[in-house]
Amino acid sequence: MKVPRTDSETKAALLTTRVTQQIKEVVEQQASREGLTASEWLRNLVIRELKNENLLPTVFKVPSTRHIRGD
Repeated sequence: MKVPRTDSETKAALLTTRVTQQIKEVVEQQASREGLTASEWLRNLVIRELKNENLLPTVFKVPSTRHIRGD
């Protein structure tokens, strides 16, 4: 799950935590399976949990569409 970014969002704040070596290894394995870094995987996990608790707004973006004429 990639989190969509808007122009106004910059990641400037840092959260740190300590975990056991086993947890670190499992997180890295899961992240790797999904093609993400451990940081991206954890960020997605936190965002998903906050959205599940209705603590973050759900952002819906409508993609811009262009009709290409085949003249």
